[in-house]
Amino acid sequence: MIGLILNMIYAGIRVATTSIDHVVVFLHFLSVFFVNFGLIFIVIVNMIILESSIIFSVKRQNRFIILYGIFLFFGMLILIYPFEFVTVHASGYTQWDPIFFIYLVLIITGLAMIPIFYTSFKIYSSFTTKELKKKWFYYLIGSLGLAIFNLYPVDILNLLTHSFPENEGFLNISRSLISVLGISVIFWVSLMYYGIGSKLKP
Repeated sequence: MIGLILNMIYAGIRVATTSIDHVVVFLHFLSVFFVNFGLIFIVIVNMIILESSIIFSVKRQNRFIILYGIFLFFGMLILIYPFEFVTVHASGYTQWDPIFFIYLVLIITGLAMIPIFYTSFKIYSSFTTKELKKKWFYYLIGSLGLAIFNLYPVDILNLLTHSFPENEGFLNISRSLISVLGISVIFWVSLMYYGIGSKLKP
C-alpha cells in the first residue's frame, strides 16, 4: 500500500515537471522497495502454516525479514545513487539499466517468489480435505497471477524504457498493455482472499 501511494505521488510530480528528476528517482526507489518488501511477509505466513509459530520462531521470522530488507534496500540504493542505474527518461518515465533489472528480479525471485510458491505447494500437498485444497489452490493461482501479470511486467517496462529510449510508439503500446494488465490485480487479489480470507462453509 505504501509503495502504491508513493507511486501515485511521484507520477504526479513526473507529469508536473521534469526539473526535479532526483526527487522522482528517490520516490520511485521507495515505491519499488515497499511494493516488493511486502512479499517477504507472505513467505513468513506460509512458513508459520507449515512449521507453526513455535518451530518458526519470531527470532527466525525477524532474521528472514531483516536479511531480505537489507538485500533489497541497500542493493537498490547502491545501484541507484553511486552508479545511477535508475534514471528518468526524457518522457518523464523512470528507466532501469539491465544491471538494476537483473539484480532486483534475482532478489525478489530467489528470496521471495520461489519460497512463496515452494511453501504454497507444500501446504497444498499437506491438506487432506478437498475443500481446503480447493481454497488454497485459488490462493496459489492468485499469487502466481499477481506476480506474472502485475509485478514483473512493470519491471520489464522500466527496462524497455532504457533499452528503446527513442521508440516512443513501442513504449506507449507497452505502457497501455501493462496498464490493462494492471486492472487484473483486482481479480488476482480476489482469488487470494477467497483462498485464505473467507471462511469455509459449515
